[in-house]
Amino acid sequence: MRSSLEAARNWFAFAWRRRLRALQNALRRGSFAAERLDRDLPVAILEHHLPLYRRLAGVDPILFENKRRNLELAVARIDGVLLPPGKTFSLWKLVGPPSAARGYLEGLVLQRGRPARGVGGGLCQLANALFWLALHSELKVVERHHHSLDLFPDDHRRVPFGTGASIVYNFKDLRFANEGARRYQFRLRLTEDELVARLLADAEPESRFRVREAEHGFVQTPEGLYRRNLIVREVADASGRPLRTETMFRNFSKCQYSLQEAS
Repeated sequence: MRSSLEAARNWFAFAWRRRLRALQNALRRGSFAAERLDRDLPVAILEHHLPLYRRLAGVDPILFENKRRNLELAVARIDGVLLPPGKTFSLWKLVGPPSAARGYLEGLVLQRGRPARGVGGGLCQLANALFWLALHSELKVVERHHHSLDLFPDDHRRVPFGTGASIVYNFKDLRFANEGARRYQFRLRLTEDELVARLLADAEPESRFRVREAEHGFVQTPEGLYRRNLIVREVADASGRPLRTETMFRNFSKCQYSLQEAS
């Protein structure tokens, strides 16, 4: 009985938050990026590769195959999109609802702090890629939700821990605002085993960025094992001369694995 009541409360809470976000979006109609270009803008800012498949204990491999299909659908909605000055990039405004009726399959999702099956699962990897691109640009991140849990130990990690983005349709979005003078473009494609994400622009940027972590470590507490770090961004001018170092955010996430597994 308790589980049924809790499920009902969660359903109504999600429905309310989605309705509220839809209303907020309607009031901002016209401010979101929508135009797409089939050819590349001339200046390459960054290219990022993410592996599609991982071996995870207790996780059905079919969920990774389904994730690939989900990514194919979402990538087709974003690839080539332009972000002109004054506009905002919204992942969910472009992708739309990841429903079974639109072809999405069950993939890996997070429910109550545990890996689970859910329609549209795996799209967080797309959000991770786009967020990493934005961190290396002059774009302003206006909405991003972090992962409160660290589910699995590292497996050939390519970027610092804690630089991902959590998304839930439609009220947990990933959004970037272009407050500069350049047009930006996101290009996405899938290879046999990778998601490839690129950020391009119509002119050379005034600044260059390098993102790294500091103060990384594990902390054992009475509540469990936690992982922490600090994400910093080194900013240089177009010639490479260092300008400043920015503190982006701190991470402190509960691990769903042991310290031995992390070694």
